[in-house]
Amino acid sequence: MDWEYGNVTTMPGNMFFMLGVIHRDKYGPVLLKYWLDRIQPDSITLELSHYGMRFRRNFSKEYTRRIDKIIVNRKEKGEPCNEEVMASLLSYVRMPYEYDVVSDYGTEHSIPFYLIDMDFFSFVKLRNIEDLLSEENIDRMFSFPELQNGNLEMTTARLYFEKGIALTRYGKEMYIRDRYMSTKIQDLMKHSNKKRLVHVCGWQHLQDPSGLYNALNPIKVFFHDKTVCI
Repeated sequence: MDWEYGNVTTMPGNMFFMLGVIHRDKYGPVLLKYWLDRIQPDSITLELSHYGMRFRRNFSKEYTRRIDKIIVNRKEKGEPCNEEVMASLLSYVRMPYEYDVVSDYGTEHSIPFYLIDMDFFSFVKLRNIEDLLSEENIDRMFSFPELQNGNLEMTTARLYFEKGIALTRYGKEMYIRDRYMSTKIQDLMKHSNKKRLVHVCGWQHLQDPSGLYNALNPIKVFFHDKTVCI
């Protein structure tokens, strides 16, 4: 692992932290736990919807078996099975590591955590999962070279944070979701009695070009290296 940890001086006035993660990152659980231990929040919000959580709880095993069966068939035929593509497929239907880490941290420290993303967009994305995980579509995914590069998202994130180059577009959907989540966080903080809150989200949400989180005076942390945006 080649990250460098950031230096964050936690002061009494720093009540809101945005902790940007890379979804489906193999180092993610260790890094997320490190930063939570470092910041020591009194409550946590997570970019995950209740619908997405329930869906994975109810159907994760079924879809994991389906993916495993297709992969076994490919291997028996001597067809390539890139490890990065397999990991990406399985992580799509399993509970995200962010949920597991935040849940464990909340239990260990007796603090609340909240799922605050919108159910609507989770429903829209997951309603076509039958087509996404069809054998034909999975075969097609194994032929996409961009899915076989495990460092692609890391490279994209580093270009943004270190060079200011944005390769991913902050679109309307992300704006709507951030508007919704920032409102939920503001409501929570109104009743928090000056307690420290951490919002765990994908790193792209740190961009916030419309300043939806500005009223909360966030400290923004990209968890994978020394980058700290204040």
